[in-house]
Amino acid sequence: MERVDRPGRWVGRFRRTGWGARAGAAAVLAVVLWARAAAAAYAPSADELALLALANEARAAAGLRPLVWHNGLGQAARSHSTDMATRDCFQHNSCNGQSWTTRISKYYPSWSALGEIIGLGGSDPRALHEDWMGSTPHRAKILGGYSEFGAGIALQETNFGEWAYATEDFGERGAVDLASIPTIPSGGVSPRIGFDATRELVVNYFHHGGGPPEAVRALVGSACVRLQRTAGSASNGTYGAERTFTGSGCVPVVFEAIRSDGVKQRWPAGKALLVGVGAAGLYCAETTTSVPSQDCGGGPVDPDPTPTPGPTPDGNPTDLNGVRAVLRPSRQDPSVGTVNVQATLPSLFGFDPTTAPVTVRIRAAGAVAWELIVPASCGGGPCLDANERQTTYRGRLGTASVSFARTQGDRWKLRLSGRDQTLGTLAPGPVEITVAADGGTFSASVTGDLKPGGLIAK
Repeated sequence: MERVDRPGRWVGRFRRTGWGARAGAAAVLAVVLWARAAAAAYAPSADELALLALANEARAAAGLRPLVWHNGLGQAARSHSTDMATRDCFQHNSCNGQSWTTRISKYYPSWSALGEIIGLGGSDPRALHEDWMGSTPHRAKILGGYSEFGAGIALQETNFGEWAYATEDFGERGAVDLASIPTIPSGGVSPRIGFDATRELVVNYFHHGGGPPEAVRALVGSACVRLQRTAGSASNGTYGAERTFTGSGCVPVVFEAIRSDGVKQRWPAGKALLVGVGAAGLYCAETTTSVPSQDCGGGPVDPDPTPTPGPTPDGNPTDLNGVRAVLRPSRQDPSVGTVNVQATLPSLFGFDPTTAPVTVRIRAAGAVAWELIVPASCGGGPCLDANERQTTYRGRLGTASVSFARTQGDRWKLRLSGRDQTLGTLAPGPVEITVAADGGTFSASVTGDLKPGGLIAK
């Protein structure tokens, strides 16, 4: 580890007699008082804390313990992001050439391991996180053997709009007492400010040695919003939901978890995040002490009293959502026709449609069991082509075309269309749709209605 001089050693550099000693002591005292004032004034932003929640989401999916926020790492990260934004440089070392480890050591001494990633782009935490997770070395840092975390975001106004310089710093200082990790390490709303009505709520949950939580939810204004586990296990997971915010203004949000032992925890402690909605929400403060106080109960979450609830989160983690299938017979031969399917898979962290085989099956009353297999490779290369950001994958297999589009929370929307497919005899009744992907099997049963255009199931 690089050597870090402590303030007490600085006094020895001045003479202890005469004016020089008094001036030197005064200078040291000024430095110490400034450092204390800066430390007291520092507080992580809501978006910086959201980056921790997203990092822990990835770690939970990989079976790793969550990281815990450390103000020293947060200050080191914030100072570097501000340095890059102010001086228009983009590198791990400080813009004046100081090494990144020396910079972090000033805020985070006595470390045994350090890591850092930097980014430049939009300020939305989810977008920043997904860009990092799409890079092998950055992903390795997020999933690395660290226990503490800090993040810093600094904005720079340019002629082309607003850019965010972002830094995440990771640290390790020795053995970790798992019982000391907070029940709710972090949470966030992404994006917190904006005109989009739909926002992502995400919160980490950890209970070492405990069972599944009785409840995990968000208190949004006067509503209680159920959160569904999106990654990890029952005792080390991340919970979330998409929420539609209506109107215009500032809406307080608090996350709440009831552990298996009945202990109730809320985050952030003693305050609430403020979500800015519409034009009147563009200048909302980050937090408020006017905290939602409704009692959502000790078990199931109370119904949402707001007139415009957000999308219903996934139920069972093996369920397909948003399912729709159309089997349309041809006029010449009703036993042959087109098949169109769309469905959203649950959260699949790290899923790569270009390397994993995917099987889609449809079983309908009276119809032939229909199946399409997307193999891992076609002619030595991937069967699906990815766009530049690797968020959409498309390909054609004979007379069928298939696409995967990644949505929030690492969910994947599947669309499939095939012509000249064998349908058999169509009849109304339940339609079973199954997708085998990424080592899991996901299914849904929907009602099929026979109409002039064919069998329509949704």
